[in-house]
Amino acid sequence: MAGHPEPTLEELLREPIILSLMERDRYSADDIRLLARQATEKTRLGAGARSFAPSMRAAARQNACLAACR
Repeated sequence: MAGHPEPTLEELLREPIILSLMERDRYSADDIRLLARQATEKTRLGAGARSFAPSMRAAARQNACLAACR
């Protein structure tokens, strides 16, 4: 995407489609910001992506979404 910088997290969190998906999945912008901070910290600490453990709340939501999508 030459000439088109990647959008920031804050820009993405203002996109109508993202807002619709977050509402559907019952996530708030703060939930996404927290997840991004946690992932950033894990990366800074040298932990691989596989060792990232989302919060219990996020994991429950993800499981519910996966079950609904089947």
